[in-house]
This record gives sequence, structure tokens and C-alpha cells, in this order.
Amino acid sequence: MLSALDNERLARIGPGTEMGALMRRYWIPFLLTEDVPDADGDPVRVTLLGERLVAFRNSVGQVGLVDRLCAHRNADLFFGRNEENGLRCTYHGWKYDIDGKCTDMPSEASDSSFRDKIQLRAYPVRERGGVLWTYMGPKEHMQPMPEFEWTRVPDDHRYVSWNFQENNYAQAIEGGIDTVHSVYLHSAMDSHRRLNDWQNEGKDSGDVTKMYRTRENPPKLKALETDFGLIIGGRYPGDETQDYWRFNLFWMPFYTAPPGGGEGKMMHAFVPVDDVTTARWCFTWSTNGKPLSRRHVADLRKGQGVHAQTIPGTHWPVRNMRNDYLIDREEQRHLTFTGIKGTGEQDFSVQEGMGKVSDRTREHLGVTDIGIIAMRRMLLHSAAAIREGAEPTSARSPDAYRVRPGQTMIPTDADWTTHENLQEAIAATY
Repeated sequence: MLSALDNERLARIGPGTEMGALMRRYWIPFLLTEDVPDADGDPVRVTLLGERLVAFRNSVGQVGLVDRLCAHRNADLFFGRNEENGLRCTYHGWKYDIDGKCTDMPSEASDSSFRDKIQLRAYPVRERGGVLWTYMGPKEHMQPMPEFEWTRVPDDHRYVSWNFQENNYAQAIEGGIDTVHSVYLHSAMDSHRRLNDWQNEGKDSGDVTKMYRTRENPPKLKALETDFGLIIGGRYPGDETQDYWRFNLFWMPFYTAPPGGGEGKMMHAFVPVDDVTTARWCFTWSTNGKPLSRRHVADLRKGQGVHAQTIPGTHWPVRNMRNDYLIDREEQRHLTFTGIKGTGEQDFSVQEGMGKVSDRTREHLGVTDIGIIAMRRMLLHSAAAIREGAEPTSARSPDAYRVRPGQTMIPTDADWTTHENLQEAIAATY
């Protein structure tokens, strides 16, 4: 468990907080490109790290991310007019460009230089991988963007979505790196009764996941610090000579990925909107050099797998806390462990159910929580280091992000941290 003080340090991400300062050292995904599709189109409200902002695409297609309140009398610029390379406040006509500079002030005399003194808070924006990214930290510490594999594949080789999640970002990350929970939370009720058939099927097909990753064969967890974050290794006892290892990844400061992913790979970003709300991003991409199939993309759009189904025109899940995730108790009794449809929604039920900010002083952590403990320690230590003037290595190491989650067999007597099978299992293809 954490102390009450460390729990607060971990959870709070607003301006002036330790964790907020850490988050602001990284490029942050905040909207899909398609969320701001048109030049001179509708402004979009954005709340990020506790700051109320507005995004808009100017007349030449550049995206700005600026303070949502006009510098004059705090009118909401979401209601502004997006015109002629600027966002104009509807209260008194003050106009701002994508850098937050006031370019027109019709309420003042034409010869006034007052507008030259007005500057909204504004953050740089980049477009990459179908996503809009921003950097909210000190300009002198801005680094290149992380080299994630999914950002480099062609557009039809990936699918990206995001949805709101009503809890603090940290408890969402903890679910993302928990390698054990899926054999319970995401399982069918007959998985235990079919254990022998499941394992025999794995032996026939060579699927080591089915052979060794079962409730009757719990793993031992290890965590390895890297330049990008953590490799969380789960060792499942195998035969007499080798063990089955699964590698969940935690990329600083809020990215996670488990092995698997169907046609390719999958990862999450759990971006803090504010202290009690998270933007849960899902990235699925092909690793076989081929586009994702139309059927697969259609299924993802419907909210199958980790991509949650959202209310049309919004990023709010259809199955949510207010309707109890449409839980089917009869299905829970007879078919699935939760009675809730959707892997993402199953995660929401336990992560949001902890409360907006989990009280970690009440926890009793076990041997399967090694990765979670290491993640919390890394975030807290990195945040404290910034206070002392030390910048995080991961923020300055974009090429270190060129890895993927993986799984492999490793000899029982080998050092998993240096074994060649580990490197092969997590190697990206570019």
C-alpha cells in the first residue's frame, strides 16, 4: 500500500503538483485528428492535466491549443468564431491565433498597442499517427516525440480510439500492467472446467499461452527498469527445461501494453484529463506488413475487444458506471466472469468502482503486484527528481520507445533480463 501522502502525490496532476510537472515533460495525445477535421471548423473543448483549453484548426489547417478563456473578461472561447486564421471571442471580438497571440482587438482604438501585450497560454501541437499531440512543459526541456511503432505504420495498418474513464489515471495504468487479472476479469465461466481441453488444444497447436497461462498455474512477477519505463515479466512454470514468460510494458508516463492483440499488437495510453477523469486511448496496429482487415476494423468500431463502444458523436462509453455497464447477472452466473460485455467495460467496472481516486492505504498487495509497485515507485521517484533538477531519462529517449509487448519461452536456469529471447520477443519491426 501507499501512505496517504504518497497517494496524493501520485494522483494529483494539476499545475503546480509534482506529478503534473512530470507529465508535462512528455508529448501527450489529446485528440484524434478527425476530432478537429476542418480548417475554420468548430472549436473543440479540451481539458488536459487539469487545464481548461480549446483546440481549433485555422484557415491553413494548423491546429492550435490555447486557454479556453478570453484574456479580456474570461468569456468561453469554445463559443468563438473560427475565422481568418484565428479564434474570435464573441463577447467583444478579441481574436487569437494558434500561438495564443491577440491579433485583433476591435473594442480598442485602432492605434492602440494594447493587443501586443495580450497573450493566451498556448501549447505546441503536432499531428502524427492520426493523433494530435501537445507538449505542456517548459520549452527548454521539450524533446522529440516518442518513436512508437504504431505511429510509423500506414494509416490502414492501425486503428485508434479514445474514451473518457471516470477515475484517476494511476488506477487505470495499474490495470493495464496487471498481467494476472485477465484470467479472471476477462474470462468465461467454463474456462476452469475446460482446463484440460484448453491445455491439450495448446499442445496440439503449439500455443504456449493456452498451455501455461491458467488459473492453476499462477505466475511469479519481476520488474526490470529500462530507458522507456518498465518491462514487467510474468514467469509461468513450464516443463522441466523452460518457462513461459509474458512481458507487459509500461512506457513512461502513462502507456501500457500486454502481449497479444489478434491480427497485430495493442497498447493503451491513460492520459490524465484532471485528477478524477482519464482519457483512455487504444492503439491497435498490424505487425504483419498488411492492412488491418475490414472486418477487424468494423469490429473495433463497434467496441469489440479493448476499444470501448461510445455514444455516437461523443467519447463517452455506452456501457458506463451510470447504467452499471449493462451487467447481465444471468450471464454472470452461467457464462462469463463479470456478465459485462467488452474488455474495456470490464476494466471500467473495477477501476471506476474503486472510486474517483483509489484510497491505496487500504490495499493489501500480493506477489502478483510487483509491477504495480515498481510503476508507482518510478513515477514518484521521477516526479521528486524533477523537483531536484533532474530530468527524466525516458523523456529524452524517444528511440527507447521502439519496443513492443511480447511472450516467449526462456530456459529455467537463464537470466531472463539478458536472455536473447527477451530481446527478440519485444523487438519492434522498424
